[in-house]
Amino acid sequence: MKNIGDKLSVLIFSSIILIPLFLALDRLVWVAGFDPVRWFSSIEANHLSQGSVGFTFLQAILSTIATIAIGLPIAWQLGRYKWRGTGLMRAVLTMPFVIPSIIAAMGFLAFVGPHGMGLRADQDTHLWTLIIAHAWFNMALVIRFTEPVLSTLDRDLEDQLRLLPGGKTFWGKLKNLWIPLLTPSIAAAACMTFIFSFTSFALVRWITPLESTLETVLADVGERAGILGYEEYTNDLVLASSLIQFTVMLASLWLMSWLQEKRQSLLPQASENSNLKPNPRGLLILVPGLFFALAPLVTVAWSSFRIPVREQGELTYHWGVEGWIEAWSGGYSNTGVGDALLNSLGYAGITLIVALPLGWSLAKTIHELELSKSKWARILDVFTMLPFAFSAVMIGLGVLLGILKLDGELNSLWLLPVLPHIMLTTPFVVRIMLPAFRGLDPSYDEGARILGLSHRARFWKIKLPLLRGPLLVAITFTLAMSLGEFGASWVVARSGEWDTLPVLIDSLRSRTGWDPLIQPTAAAAATTLMLITLLLFLTVERFRPKGEGGMF
Repeated sequence: MKNIGDKLSVLIFSSIILIPLFLALDRLVWVAGFDPVRWFSSIEANHLSQGSVGFTFLQAILSTIATIAIGLPIAWQLGRYKWRGTGLMRAVLTMPFVIPSIIAAMGFLAFVGPHGMGLRADQDTHLWTLIIAHAWFNMALVIRFTEPVLSTLDRDLEDQLRLLPGGKTFWGKLKNLWIPLLTPSIAAAACMTFIFSFTSFALVRWITPLESTLETVLADVGERAGILGYEEYTNDLVLASSLIQFTVMLASLWLMSWLQEKRQSLLPQASENSNLKPNPRGLLILVPGLFFALAPLVTVAWSSFRIPVREQGELTYHWGVEGWIEAWSGGYSNTGVGDALLNSLGYAGITLIVALPLGWSLAKTIHELELSKSKWARILDVFTMLPFAFSAVMIGLGVLLGILKLDGELNSLWLLPVLPHIMLTTPFVVRIMLPAFRGLDPSYDEGARILGLSHRARFWKIKLPLLRGPLLVAITFTLAMSLGEFGASWVVARSGEWDTLPVLIDSLRSRTGWDPLIQPTAAAAATTLMLITLLLFLTVERFRPKGEGGMF
C-alpha cells in the first residue's frame, strides 16, 4: 500500500466489520460457555428453533429452482431477440431485486393475506407463496447474469456449429453450445439466489409465520441473548444459527466467485447489435413476466386506498385516503411516515458519507495492488466481501451485542443503526467501483503526468469524469440499500422514536386486533418507500453501462 490513506481505509473497514462481531461473539461465548456440541444440539431440542434448519434449506433450494425456471426464459427472450423498448422491459423485469423486502412481503400479502384477494385458502400454501415471492424478488439475478451472455454472443459460433454433425439439431446445439456457455452464469445466479433465499427475513416473517428459518430464529431470540442469568439458552441458539449461516454463505460465495471467473473466460463476445429479429411467440413469455414483476407493486399501492368495512357481519370495501392520512399523522404508531422517512434519509445520508469514500478508497487500493502484482490484492478483495457472508440480522445482532458489551447506554443512541448500514453497503460500493478502476485506460493518466498535471488536478480533470457513471450508480445504490434495509434495522432500531420507514411498515402491519385502517395505513407507508426506491432505481438505470450484468 503506497500511502497512509490506503492503510487508513483498510484499518477503518476492518474496525467497522470485525470489532462489533468479535465483541458480540466474545459476549455470547462468555455467557453460554464454549460447548459447540450443545450449541448445535439446541437447534432441534428447543421448540423455538425446531425444524428451522430443514425448512431453511428446503425453501432456499425450492426458491432457487423456481427462480431459474422463471428467470431463464425471460433472459433468453431479452438476450436473443431485439424488442422495441428493450431497456424499459429490462428495467421493469429487474426492478424487483432493488425493492425493499418488506414491500415485497406487503405486495404478496395483498394477494394472499386475510384482507387480500383471497387467493390463499389454507395454510398448506404458505410455502408455495414464499417460493413464488422469492422467485419474484430474485429473478433479476438470473436475467442480469445470463442476458448479457446471450445478447453479446458472436453469431458466427452458431453458424459454424450448424456445419458440424453435433449442431444440426436443437438438442445438439443445446448440448454443445448453450449448456456449456450458460452453465457458469446460471450457476452463479443460482448461488446468489440461494444466499438471498437462505437469509430471507421479511418475506419469511410475514408469508410463513408458522415456520422458522435460521434467520427468523436469530431475530426472535437475539435481542434476549448476551445477558448473564437471563434466558441463557438463547445464546446457544444464536451461536449455532450464526455459525451454520456463516459456513453455508461463505461456501456459496466462494463457489460464486469461482463460477464468475469461469464465466468471464467463456464469453466470446461480438457487437451489441447481434440480436435476432423479434420472435412473436416470445411475447407469451415477456408479457406474463412483466405482469409478474409489476403485480405486487401495483397491489401495494392499490391496497392503500382499499378500506375494509364490516356491515351487519359482512366484509365490504370502499375507496378512500384515510390510510394515507393515518400513515402521515402517526395515529397508529409512535412515528408518522414523515418522521420515519426523515430518520431513514438521515441514516442513508450518513451511510453515504462514510461508505462511499471508504468503498472508493478500498477499490482503488485493491486496483493499485493488482497493478503491482501484490499477493495482498486478492486477500483484500476477498476481505471486502466478508460482510456478504453475514446476513443482515446477523450484522444487526453483532452491532447490538457488541455495543452492549462496551456500554449498555449506547443502545439508545440515534446513530447506532448507521453502523450496520455502513457494514452492508460498503462492500457494494467496492464491487461497483473496482471494475470501473480496472477499466480505466492508464494512457490518460500518463499523458496528464507528461503535461505536468498534479495528482489533484489529474483526479478532478481525468479520473473523476471517467468514473462519473459508476460513481453515481454507487451513490444511488447506497442510498437505496440504506433506505430499504430491514433486517439489521429491525434488530437495532426498534425503539419507536427512531424507527426507519421499513421498521415502521412492519410495526404497523404487526398491530393486533381488527381495525379497518391498519392494512391501508401500512400499505400507504410501503407505497411511500416504494416510490422513493423506484426513483433511485431509475436513476441507476440511466448510468448503468449497456450490456453489463450481474451487478446492480
